[in-house]
Amino acid sequence: MVPGFFNINKPVGITSHDVVARVRKIANLKQVGHAGTLDPLASGVMVVACGKATRLLRFLADDKTYLSEILLGVQTETDDMEGAVIESNELPPSLSKETVEAALENFRGTITQIPPIYSAIQVKGERLYKLARSGADLKALGIEIPEREVVVSEIELVKLDLPVVTVRVSCSKGTYIRSIARDLGAALGVGGTLKSLVRERSGNFHLNDAITLEQLADEKNSQPIASALTAVETALPLKRITLADGLIAKLFLGQKIQLHSQSDAAAYIGLESGQFVLIMQGAQAVVIGLVGEMNTADGYCVVSPEVVFGHAIA
Repeated sequence: MVPGFFNINKPVGITSHDVVARVRKIANLKQVGHAGTLDPLASGVMVVACGKATRLLRFLADDKTYLSEILLGVQTETDDMEGAVIESNELPPSLSKETVEAALENFRGTITQIPPIYSAIQVKGERLYKLARSGADLKALGIEIPEREVVVSEIELVKLDLPVVTVRVSCSKGTYIRSIARDLGAALGVGGTLKSLVRERSGNFHLNDAITLEQLADEKNSQPIASALTAVETALPLKRITLADGLIAKLFLGQKIQLHSQSDAAAYIGLESGQFVLIMQGAQAVVIGLVGEMNTADGYCVVSPEVVFGHAIA
């Protein structure tokens, strides 16, 4: 099977690891990975890489869009409905759409958030969720959950049906929607927890185009499973340059190449030092290269092979 990406619509109730295991079995592949974990409570877009595409996951666009239901008046240990309730509050009669929208303003742009204690981040070599489940006293161990900066490009109040608030969030990689639910509840003075979560988009992959695991299994029975793959050259948001076979052959040998502003004008234009480029051989993506030294005076740049995943023509 050619390398590529499946856009899977993950169902509620299974882990991201379960999805990878199912795809590995359906596609009969050993090399399978994913581009971002979804909790068992969550559903929606999960990008699964197959074959050599697993080496390309770090090059995918990693901004995401979520549709979340936030339950106000309730706070839980895990900041979602899977955890025990630790506080309940009645909602004040004054809580309105205008009040919620005003509170949401604080979550736009670059914000600082504290990840949920039940999360997979590592602190002092330990996963937080493992420490939380063990009942360890984090303060006694001198462990503080580190704050992190994330970017929320859009946050929109979709529906207000108290005590539930439905919010659509577009954000950077590493944003915890559970933390937004918790912090929104705190900002409103009533507490909040995540009731449900649907990932509507991950980079260039959208929920409308996603297929279920059952559909993927049916695909295998009715037609080549590769037809459900998104090709590498379609998925990667990198600048594309087409090179002659001789230059690509050098990259496949691990050698650096020089592009010249005159002889390689079409490939050279627009390149910047430090950027990754998707190198094409005709219509097929074969190498990801890193643009190194740029010599504008002499009109050349150096490109090094970063990831080789296609088949060079000798």
